[in-house]
Parts: sequence; structure tokens; C-alpha cells
Amino acid sequence: MAEFLGTGPSLRANPFGPGPADAANLLAPRHRSQIASIAASLQFPRGRLIYREGSDADCVFILANGVVKSFRDLPSGKRPVMTFLFADDMFGLAQNGRYMNSTQAITPVTLYSIDAAALADMLRRDAELAVQILCKVTHELRSALRHAVLLTRRDALGRVTMFLSMLEQHSQPGPNSIIQLPMSRSDAANYLGLSLEAVSRAMSLLERSEVIAFEGRRNVRVVDRTRFDKIATAL
Repeated sequence: MAEFLGTGPSLRANPFGPGPADAANLLAPRHRSQIASIAASLQFPRGRLIYREGSDADCVFILANGVVKSFRDLPSGKRPVMTFLFADDMFGLAQNGRYMNSTQAITPVTLYSIDAAALADMLRRDAELAVQILCKVTHELRSALRHAVLLTRRDALGRVTMFLSMLEQHSQPGPNSIIQLPMSRSDAANYLGLSLEAVSRAMSLLERSEVIAFEGRRNVRVVDRTRFDKIATAL
């Protein structure tokens, strides 16, 4: 086994019941230690494929740091991005023993590779851990539903603003927080179901309208919070 970061894998998600609006840590120290006992810590450089769609799903992964994209290669040549994965996200859940999507590191990443059979056995023996994993899976389902809602937006401006709002959840909290854009605009366009040109025009319009301001190529600051939220939530 490779050396672990901190005390082992962690997961963040919004719980089922009442609680804070922000995602919370799910795993108790003993659960992190349990998962660490059946996991290996791996590092991938930017651009490296982690697994390919249709390959044997021997492992489940928890992201320690960095950003990963999940995508599909269609016969048409298109490559829609299904989701972006951030620190404390779990991925690699399969269907009939095979991965449903391909995943690729879009920044340098460190992740935990967890033997799928050993994890399944652990969940059968520890109901509390099973509930926490279910909570995380449900959290990811909510994210997939938000993506589906995003794709119903008819205007590119609305899709892009809603996307920035979703990315803001992974930024440091605060009134002047910076929204990080680790993915390329091409990947963002493939996630949003838009052309690269449409994404660039929407970003430029938000900037010219002084709703957002770019701080370098990869960072965005919300300048007009009221207008930003209004565009993001208007359906």
C-alpha cells in the first residue's frame, strides 16, 4: 500500500435530514481508517486516463485532491462530459461489473483506489458505514439531477451562470470568494451541451455586464451577487 494523506479517505455530502446547507464530512475517523486498510493511494498527472468505459470495475475511487472529469465517447465523435469530480468525491460505481463512463485527470490528482469486493464486504458488516456511503451516492444523484435541470435551460447565459454557481460550491466560502475554473472551456462546453463559442460569448457578456470579473484565466469573482443569483436561478 502507498502512503496515505492525513488520516485516510474522506467524503463530503449533504445529509438526508436537517442540517447545515453546506456539505459536511461523512466519515468518522474509524471509518476512514477502515477504508484506508483496503485502499492504495495513487497519483495521476494532468491528462492521464484513470479508467475507460467498459473496462472491468475492480476498484472504487475517492478523490483526495485535484479535479477529474467523467465522460463518454460517442460513435458520432462527440465526447459529452457527464460530471466533474472534486476532492472527497467518490466515483467508479459500475453496472454489471463494468465502468459506465471514462474518467480522466484534468489537474494533477491524488486518489484512493479501493478494492470493490472488499468494500462491498465491509459495507455488509458495518451498517453505519453503509448509510454514509448511501448518503454520498444520494448526494451525487442530486448533482446529476441538477445537471439535467441545467441542460433544460434554453439560454447559454443561464447555463453558464448556473454552472459557475455550481462550481462556487467547491470554492473557499466567503463574500468575495473566488470561483476556480480548473477545466478547459472546451470541457465546460461539453458538460453544458453548448458550443465553445457560445460558452465564450456568455462568459464575455457576464464580464462586460460587470456581473463577474476574471482574475487570471482560471479564476472568477462574482461582482454583482444579486444579478448573478438571479440569472443562475431563473428557469
